Amino acid sequence: MAKEKLISFARKIGIDYIGFSDINFSDNFVERLVEKRNNGHLSGFEEFDVIKRIDVKSLLKDAKTFISIAIPYKTIDIDYSKPYFSKSSMGIDYHKVVSKKLELIKNYLMDEFGANSVYYCDTGALHDREIAKKCGIGFYGKNTNIYTEKYGSYVFLGELITDMYIEPDIEKLSKCGECDICIKACPVGAIEKPYYVNSQKCLSYVTQKKELLTENEMNSMGLRIYGCDICQDACPFNKSIGISNIIDFLPNDWNININIEKFLTMSNKEFKETYGKISGGWRGKKILQRNLIIALGNSKRGEYKELIKKYMNDEYLNFYAKYFLKRLEE
Repeated sequence: MAKEKLISFARKIGIDYIGFSDINFSDNFVERLVEKRNNGHLSGFEEFDVIKRIDVKSLLKDAKTFISIAIPYKTIDIDYSKPYFSKSSMGIDYHKVVSKKLELIKNYLMDEFGANSVYYCDTGALHDREIAKKCGIGFYGKNTNIYTEKYGSYVFLGELITDMYIEPDIEKLSKCGECDICIKACPVGAIEKPYYVNSQKCLSYVTQKKELLTENEMNSMGLRIYGCDICQDACPFNKSIGISNIIDFLPNDWNININIEKFLTMSNKEFKETYGKISGGWRGKKILQRNLIIALGNSKRGEYKELIKKYMNDEYLNFYAKYFLKRLEE
């Protein structure tokens, strides 16, 4: 009865996908965490300590159940012929949108059942995708994204841990079969084998890293300002999917029709009022400006030569301004 009530409540607050599982992780999953860590293939954004990634009761003493939700985010198709943000960085920062829904469920658990809970959305030590898989939200693609039946892999994930027992859902098996389209689609070979991504290579990570980029990384970035969709766009499961009706994820005009001069000269205040509100904004103005300069170099946009030259004296951006000028001469 409690499970049905929770599902009904989730529907009322706009959640299509909600699932439940126990809080135990398989030995196979732990082995995969250790393998990726020991290979040096973590991005650095996730928790390094494997024990912390599986120690659920350190987060909630009497934990019994995971509750996972998935929120669709694809609202438009991206024009990849000009500098762009990935689909996950349209509209309002998804952390805020998903967390609001998780907060509502947390309050419902306490008010209706007297159950304690904590929640996370791409935060903390837990592995969102593994929990979603355990809860029957979807199956792992070979690119390690979670695929839902209705929205494919274009979903944001979040989870709660509660001290109330809820009957678990059945995990979904992978439907990838022999398909390796996503593996072949990755231009940098980041999907090194099925269900294994070297996050250090992944272009989504490269657009976010603060360390000095190599020439090979800059060349590979193409026109990306933030994120990468290529392995998801290539996947057959994402060809005929539903579009998100969540208004918060609709892009602003400045999100898809980027005024290059304004983007490169905006003040901190202007950044906070625009790009600082999207999910890609968390890396800060300089990183996104760096990526745009690289994109302009990769597309040999000579009309911005004088503008980019101004960054030759910028302590952080001068290296990338030199890259831009070099690409123009090739």
